[in-house]
Amino acid sequence: MTTINGTQNNLSPEAVDKASELMHKARQVYCLGQGGSMLLANDICARFSSLSNKFRTAGDSHLQILAASLMGPEDVVLFISYSGATRDMLETLRTAKASGAKIILLTHYEDSPGAAMADVVLRCGAQESPLDSGSIPIKVAVLYVGEVLLLRYMLDDPEHTNEAQDRTSEAVAIKLI
Repeated sequence: MTTINGTQNNLSPEAVDKASELMHKARQVYCLGQGGSMLLANDICARFSSLSNKFRTAGDSHLQILAASLMGPEDVVLFISYSGATRDMLETLRTAKASGAKIILLTHYEDSPGAAMADVVLRCGAQESPLDSGSIPIKVAVLYVGEVLLLRYMLDDPEHTNEAQDRTSEAVAIKLI
């Protein structure tokens, strides 16, 4: 509960609104991260994939920087990084920014190097020390922010998102026993 409460207190509703707006206007949205954050980015991307096929992921840091080099002003990067201060992330964000893409960073540190490059910063409130790297409370906080962003995205275009959910639910129903 401390993790969720801290995240609720640190997450700016205006930042969520702006991030949703950028994602709606985007041609494509790349959900990226490194290490455990990449797994969380994949989970968040999977949630959005039931609403639109413009959400993508891009493997490791090499594939991420390649994707970033081909982005344009109509593209958005949603990067997950608790620290906001890893070399691979900064290389990818610099390349995306130089290509004209918009950057949304989901992090804990609003004063991090990654936050300085971002158009929008979404803050999770959970605390972690370097010895707790990748703790479950941090993962919960990040996924909570991802869910808040998904709900905001859905509220901004309910007609389209309801139709998309109906279509994707029907398509995946055949997978159930």
